[in-house]
Amino acid sequence: MPRTNAHRACADFHRTSEATRARLLGSGLTRRQVIGRGLAAGLTVYGAQAMPGRQLFEAAEAQAAAAPDAPVLVSVFLPGGADLLDVLVPQQQYGRYADLRPTLRLDGVPALGSTGLGIHPALTQGIGGGIRGLYDRGQIGFLPGIDYANPDLSHFHSRHFWETGLITEKSGTGWLGRWLDGTGGRENPLQGISLSGALSPLLRAGAAPVAAVQSPNDAQIWMQGVWGQGYDRAMEAWRELGRQRRRGPGPEAAGLNARLMQDVADRLKPYTHDDDAPDPLAAKVAYPKDDELAERLSSLAGMLSLPLGIRVAAVDAEGEFDTHDAQRKDLDEALASVSASLAAFQADLAARGLDRRVLTFVWSEFGRRPEENESAGTDHGAGGVAWVQGPRVRGGILTEYPDLGKLDEHDNLAVTVDFRRVYASLLEQWLGSDAGAVIPDANAFGRVALVA
Repeated sequence: MPRTNAHRACADFHRTSEATRARLLGSGLTRRQVIGRGLAAGLTVYGAQAMPGRQLFEAAEAQAAAAPDAPVLVSVFLPGGADLLDVLVPQQQYGRYADLRPTLRLDGVPALGSTGLGIHPALTQGIGGGIRGLYDRGQIGFLPGIDYANPDLSHFHSRHFWETGLITEKSGTGWLGRWLDGTGGRENPLQGISLSGALSPLLRAGAAPVAAVQSPNDAQIWMQGVWGQGYDRAMEAWRELGRQRRRGPGPEAAGLNARLMQDVADRLKPYTHDDDAPDPLAAKVAYPKDDELAERLSSLAGMLSLPLGIRVAAVDAEGEFDTHDAQRKDLDEALASVSASLAAFQADLAARGLDRRVLTFVWSEFGRRPEENESAGTDHGAGGVAWVQGPRVRGGILTEYPDLGKLDEHDNLAVTVDFRRVYASLLEQWLGSDAGAVIPDANAFGRVALVA
């Protein structure tokens, strides 16, 4: 599915400079910290300290063997600001909802039991009834009204706050990167992976190595336009570069990069496949076709089945959630992709016997305004929606739904739960860690029961 411009009608996006975007959303890493990048286009390793490439997968296997049943947290980001009122339709407040959205309102949506809420019809798409089906089976816990006090409605600021767990515009490590700094290893970058070509700021660490990995296939070394005897000779030169031990920052870095790339390629080669050959990590269920989110989740499920020591993973959806215009069509398509992809991911994990080890947290940087605009859409607002997913989560509606009769002074939804309260709960209840070591003043936010 071709990627759309997720911010085509967004004034915030267009007026924010590239420098500000890079400062808030860029990796913030020095060239010394990026120690494996280049010919293996689908793999980049980030670490505060360089490590011998030959130790990479030995460390991964050792970490996986030491804790084969360690819980895994998967973050799925819905970029642009997903709309709470249309994801979970307030049926008990339907009159007020209809007044605020005379043309956009959704009628006759599937009800979520006796909660007084309905669910967007697109969230019934996929295996077993999609997200709605998972909810009915007690495997979804919705978190309506999630945000932070005095919300900043800038994409870049809000996303930065969520990614770092810090309400500051200053650069900082990601909240999951800090968790890895405190509990992870120093020799296994696959303990934290982004399913993309670049590191998710969530995983930006100060000391622990992490990686951006698209798939075992993409981690193989290739040279555009070079094949046959020429490729063989080029690869031998590459290996020789890795074998040489030279002094000096430049030669040493080049040799390290060569060793790392070759070791990664060799280690993952058994899990690669040609277009006409079986995929050794093939999904156990059917995922949506031509859908980038589905492809990333399928690849992640396959890699979770390997002894790589993965503990946290970050995946971005590709749909249109910044719905300033054409909300009905764009949100329908985006939520259908999310529902079908996440339902397939959950079924795949179950088929692999991994589902009880994995909790998925789905979030967006803010919500939308309750009142529709003049372009058949909604603008940036507060009080968004998130959810936790998996067989061990506490199912249901886990936080208070905002009162449409009590909007804030800016006519936005009231925030009913701070996202840092959810982070602290995930750290303690799922990852078994001290939340205060990761989230400043964690005790001030209380907790939400997320795990059954």
